[in-house]
Amino acid sequence: MVGDDIIVPGRVPRRARATPRYVFLRWLLAVAVGAIMMRSFQLQIIQGERYQLQAEENRVVIIPRTAPRGIIYDKHRQALLANVASTDVFLDPRELPSEEDEAMIFDRLPSLIPIEPEGLREQVVLARTTKQPVMIYRGLGHDEVIALESISRDLPGVRLVSAAVRSYTYGQALAHVLGYTGQADQDELAARSDLLPGDVSGRAGIEKYYDAVLRGRAGAAFQEVDAAQRPQKELGELAAVPGTDLFLTIDGKLQQFIFSLLAEMAGAQDDSPPVAGSVVALDLRSGAVLALVSYPAFDPNVFSQPGLREGAAAVLHDEAQPLFNRATSGTYPPGSTIKPLLAAAGLAEQVITPQTTWLSSGGIRIGQWFFPDWKAGGHGLTNVTKALAESVNTFFYLLVGGDETRMGLSIDKAASYLTAFSLGSPTGIDLPGEEGGLVPTPAWKRQAKGEQWYIGDTYHLAIGQGDVLVTPLQMAVATAAIANGGTVFTPYIVDAQRTAGGKETRTTAEKRALDIADSHLAYVRAGMRAAVTEGSGRRLAGLAVPLAGKTGTAQVGGSELTHAWFTSFGPYDNPELVVTVLLEGAGEGDDVAVPLAEAIWRWWASNR
Repeated sequence: MVGDDIIVPGRVPRRARATPRYVFLRWLLAVAVGAIMMRSFQLQIIQGERYQLQAEENRVVIIPRTAPRGIIYDKHRQALLANVASTDVFLDPRELPSEEDEAMIFDRLPSLIPIEPEGLREQVVLARTTKQPVMIYRGLGHDEVIALESISRDLPGVRLVSAAVRSYTYGQALAHVLGYTGQADQDELAARSDLLPGDVSGRAGIEKYYDAVLRGRAGAAFQEVDAAQRPQKELGELAAVPGTDLFLTIDGKLQQFIFSLLAEMAGAQDDSPPVAGSVVALDLRSGAVLALVSYPAFDPNVFSQPGLREGAAAVLHDEAQPLFNRATSGTYPPGSTIKPLLAAAGLAEQVITPQTTWLSSGGIRIGQWFFPDWKAGGHGLTNVTKALAESVNTFFYLLVGGDETRMGLSIDKAASYLTAFSLGSPTGIDLPGEEGGLVPTPAWKRQAKGEQWYIGDTYHLAIGQGDVLVTPLQMAVATAAIANGGTVFTPYIVDAQRTAGGKETRTTAEKRALDIADSHLAYVRAGMRAAVTEGSGRRLAGLAVPLAGKTGTAQVGGSELTHAWFTSFGPYDNPELVVTVLLEGAGEGDDVAVPLAEAIWRWWASNR
């Protein structure tokens, strides 16, 4: 429902004191509202029934008035799209001729607009069944409008209605955030009482998630016509209510810059696998999403603008899956980016202390199985800071799974902490289609695979391999919780809403606290800082913004390909931003993900 009464979670209105002035104002408001409601009732019910009766007698036609869809802006209040004037073709069942005469419409209309005869017949049946005007074509071209107007008297029931289509200014760069619009399908019509046949609705992204407020409320004009359907008199109009405007947390310039970096990488590829992946930039102080880029992408205009419809088929059949939002729906083994989370859990459970030192000599042998370090010969004596800086596998094998001589954290406690960090279930971002990933446990393995849990399963989880799966957004949220001292924010994209009446409401960030002391998280942050100053992120050590981060290289099934990860935050001493990079099958995290993050951090330092 669109109106001024938008309830924002966490906001409780204050109760006004019942002073005489307040009582008078309430009485005055009640009178005003009552008058408005009576007028609305008169238009919609009393006069509406009269117009409906006249329409059935073929004296009055009801012309739909589409509500202007709400505009979407970025954090700088720059419009990210526009409503462009268009003309739609509607079929009014009250004016349709007899079935014998319909052949004329079926013969002539498909020659004027690109609609198949069979599809037209289906729309006629739908119009007669619903007894409501049905849109049969969106976005007529100028020549098509002239052609239809010239013979409109010969096509009873066919009406041209002024409307608008979406034009997406940033094209592919914001495709997975904004989404696109399209004509509501039968499933939507069945599920939503606010939609009528022919209505346009959001099909993906913000357009879909906030469709109910963006779409406004349609109106109608009532017009008396003669027997030849010529307009005779305007009888009244029920004004459409424009949709609510949305103001996003997204920085349009940062979003476009990151997209251009990925596009440039794709353009520079030779025989390497095609570039695919995502980048998430998150304000770690609030959960506000500053950038959410998925690549490859698509141009949302091909779905909303009729002149570009041929491009829609290419997008739908593209094997690179440009419609797939890898940032929120892509699930990947996290590799070593999981290690800071497990280090925090180990410190919180006192499995280790900051001074705990274990020997890394190249790996651990359990029976006939050997679990290696990535570095031949191992890393030597290792504490938690060094384990994070050098990504020492042995340390995390022991931390989570233990061995014959020491107890580890245990798989159940490890899973519990990972879940607390937001892994294993959707984060709750205001976008449709988010996936929750997977935090495997012995109970899950028995149910899903019919197999028992082995120590090797625990060791694999300890280094972000095996069955554990996360989205790039989840990793960004978890990294933010480490950086900000233990607060897990629900990430959000819509910062404020403004109704047609001008009332603006802001989003209240939802959050919860980890059961981990900040003193423990401080050691994890120090290890991530060491990863930048002396570990796999060393190329970032000289940046103007001091950073902390963790690389990850995750194996892909049984193939030789590896996903490249890098998750980071900065400035180190007063953190503001998280940048998480995931590149599918691209190689080592420090080789490809870190350079991409470096370019993003340099841009942020110059434009913050």
